[in-house]
Amino acid sequence: MRGTQSGRIRVIREADDRDLRIGVRDLVGLDPGDVRNHQLGVVDRIRGDEVVPGQKRLELATEKEIDPRQQDRRHAGSVTGFPARIGLVTGNELERGLELMRRGEFFEAHEELEIAWRAAAADERDFYQGLVHVAVAWYQARRGRPVACASQLAKARRRLAAFAPGHRGVDVASVLDQVDEAASVVAGDSLALPRLRI
Repeated sequence: MRGTQSGRIRVIREADDRDLRIGVRDLVGLDPGDVRNHQLGVVDRIRGDEVVPGQKRLELATEKEIDPRQQDRRHAGSVTGFPARIGLVTGNELERGLELMRRGEFFEAHEELEIAWRAAAADERDFYQGLVHVAVAWYQARRGRPVACASQLAKARRRLAAFAPGHRGVDVASVLDQVDEAASVVAGDSLALPRLRI
């Protein structure tokens, strides 16, 4: 065995079962809790016994500014015509979103309200996001997804509570009552939510 080399990890023993693959416990200078066997790369015989990590984690900067008008990438495959409208926020998205909710077109309402949410001032984002959660809760109920529906209802209550009794012409107190009623329905193992009056 060669002497200690700085900046390298060396193999110190052979496995008891004569398995010649290198495992995490066979290395010096590496905490076995930090790396799993499947994360180790091959041993390069040409350059010496140097273990190459299999993957490196990618971490984004915490202070990254995000443009509120930028499209949410999770919906990129399901939204048609959305990117062309990002720069055209007119302030009517709230009215269109509420009208779509009244008609029971919850997915479309969610998309319209999301545009308003992204363009809103910081102190109003919770209001718009709360309405998005309401639309998504009713949408998830139609899809037969009780856990997702209950989660969206809880988020809606949390975000909208600060805007009661009313904000921007929306009777927030009434919306919160309907959210509570819907939560009771879901807790009773049903997804037959009452018609949304908004």
